[in-house]
Amino acid sequence: MESDAQLVSMLDTDPEQGMALIMEQYGGLVWAAAASRLASEQDVRECVNDTFAEFYFRRARYDPAKGPLGTWLAHIARRRAVDKWRAQRRFDADELPEDAPARSPLPADDRLDLVAALARLSPEDAELLRLKYFAGMTAKEIAAALDLPYETVKKRQQRSLAKLRRLLVTGLVLALLALLAACGYVLLRYFGVLPGYGVNTDAESPFTVLAEDVSAENGFGRVELTDALWNGDRLILTLRLVRGPDAADKTVTAADGSEVTILWSTFLLSDVSLSFGGNTYGPPMTITDTVQSTADCLSMQMAFDGVLKPEGETADASLELSWLSVPFTLTPADETAPDAYSYALGELGGVLAVPAPSDAGFALELYPMDAEPFSVSPGIVTGICPPADADTAVTLTDAQGRVTEGEPSGFSPYGTSLYSRWEFGALEPGEYTLHIPCLLVTAPLPGDLAVPVADGARTEFDVPGAHITAEVSGELPPGVTPARQQADGTQRFFVSFGVQTERDDLVFAGLMLSARTDAFAPADFLGLWTSCADVRDETGAFEGLCAEFAEEALVSSPRLVPGFGGTAAFVWTQPFDIDITVP
Repeated sequence: MESDAQLVSMLDTDPEQGMALIMEQYGGLVWAAAASRLASEQDVRECVNDTFAEFYFRRARYDPAKGPLGTWLAHIARRRAVDKWRAQRRFDADELPEDAPARSPLPADDRLDLVAALARLSPEDAELLRLKYFAGMTAKEIAAALDLPYETVKKRQQRSLAKLRRLLVTGLVLALLALLAACGYVLLRYFGVLPGYGVNTDAESPFTVLAEDVSAENGFGRVELTDALWNGDRLILTLRLVRGPDAADKTVTAADGSEVTILWSTFLLSDVSLSFGGNTYGPPMTITDTVQSTADCLSMQMAFDGVLKPEGETADASLELSWLSVPFTLTPADETAPDAYSYALGELGGVLAVPAPSDAGFALELYPMDAEPFSVSPGIVTGICPPADADTAVTLTDAQGRVTEGEPSGFSPYGTSLYSRWEFGALEPGEYTLHIPCLLVTAPLPGDLAVPVADGARTEFDVPGAHITAEVSGELPPGVTPARQQADGTQRFFVSFGVQTERDDLVFAGLMLSARTDAFAPADFLGLWTSCADVRDETGAFEGLCAEFAEEALVSSPRLVPGFGGTAAFVWTQPFDIDITVP
């Protein structure tokens, strides 16, 4: 029998075999620790999975000289069990349907081999899981390799994973699958962290940043480019636009005879594009920082999507405005391995915490860690669709049990930030536990989703983790009050959503759709052509969408399509505890 030190060191050379041996040796002990605090066998199984997952990702913190591995694992299991008990008190889990897959009667400490379980699947299902979790291939790469449609691969992966879960009945080897399914085993070999920017989860798209600040000016104004970040296919520019002596507000006469004042900045930003790698991109999504802006100086960010980075270590680009060109250079960033910081991962994602300077005392930057197909909100517990009636307090607890609640600082769900900052004020130096009660996660809506807008229309569609039914009514339900007054010559529709989640720890929080038609408003049209806004009750819970169409637009295939972000939001009720050192 290997020693604790030998078992832990094996995880660096042969993670699968090392985890299998540790589960075999300490599975019974961890099960007993969890069962002493949880009544449900299913909850105990999940707690055992969480315990081994947490151990794997935080194994560098274990010191064999300070105590046996079994003692440390039992401590993690007891803490995880308490977290699960608290989470169940905050959220009432739905009962399992009567036709749910039956659990195996095998005793909990029987070891099932992962390879044997895969062998019990069909060759097609087993191949998909091996390509994803052992070869580290994405769904798009698998689709290309097997010559299959992308959506087909995604659905088959979800179905195959569900089958494998039913086969891995003990819950011990399932912990190893949870590590792989969370992309932890594959992901940790590649991604890096760039404090102040985000967590990079794409080995082929390293963070690329601005080589040096640049500026350019003429009589109309000055552009100061102070930051840039390219990752994946998005380039985000941070800049200041300073008003020049030749820039002036203008007053124009509208079609109805009224006079409208157009600000100087509107003219200067009327034609913006990006020249990069021989391609031209634009127009960008522009977000103005109203706090730092003044009447003569705008602080803003511009986000260009679909940007392909050219070959080479550095890349030259140019921000093109109709009145000025601003050339700049991008260079690879020095990313840091995630092991340098405290973090926690689960099956649907996780959080990485980086201490940050703060004039108020102590602050943490919390970075989302995604697990395809889910994405964690950069706001961690906040986003475009905020959770209602959920405990969203992010806290630090010291060794004496004193709790300090954090305050989110400067994060906007409509912005481009890849992380959020939390202020905790003045804290004494020492060891603390960061507690995050839940995570706001999103799942992509089908790219071809279109909800026809007509009284009585019904549309069903699937997103990762849920089946959704949209029902359209020509009348607003009693008690539903739209955010604004109805415009003249328009008709309103209310869209409600019935949601069946595949997991009892996922709570639907809402989605964003945009109104579309096959026709555009005519040039002489005054008023509202289309709109769509979410409706929430007095607690802030999502009730549905209120869509409004001009009467002329109703003859042009009115429909709702994926809007800003194109995602459905869920509250994942999995809590996380992360060890933090306050210097």
